[in-house]
Amino acid sequence: MARTRRQDLYDDARARLLDVGEELIRKKSFGETGINDVLKEAKVPKGSFYHYFEDQLAFARRILGEAGKPPLLRVKAFFEGARAEMKRRGYTQGCLMCNLTTELADERPALQDELERHWRELSAELAACLRKSDLSGTNLAHLPAEEAADWLLNAWSGALTRMKASGNDAPLRLFIKSVFNSQDAKNDDI
Repeated sequence: MARTRRQDLYDDARARLLDVGEELIRKKSFGETGINDVLKEAKVPKGSFYHYFEDQLAFARRILGEAGKPPLLRVKAFFEGARAEMKRRGYTQGCLMCNLTTELADERPALQDELERHWRELSAELAACLRKSDLSGTNLAHLPAEEAADWLLNAWSGALTRMKASGNDAPLRLFIKSVFNSQDAKNDDI
């Protein structure tokens, strides 16, 4: 029989991980702080980190694989979900994969390989959904699904960089509006 989780204990452990992670990054640096350091300091068992934090690939698979929803709406929902997360974080922290790629990929070959693998997997998830989509309502119709997925991730990463510089939603809103020819990408849509 599956155990039910106690929400208060789960929330407490997640909050400890976030607080400790922020403290260690401020003390040492982003590049010098590892997940194991955070787990040890927060007194959370090794191997349970992803229990508390859904990674971007799992988030993508969940949203992009949602049955019963048209594929292009799933792609838009993926980016709107990421946009909502950026709002929750005050438009200051950006995407972990983007930050790691920018900060460390050219300094650490093993990390570069791992990041490139994650980018490829995320792009493949998007491409699988795009293959089932009618892209004629987007500015991507002239691209094969794989290139459209790569372009979306590249453009989104650029929008996230600009978001961090501006500290607001304008770059993400423009991304949604541009890609999906959407007039409904207002601030209050997220």
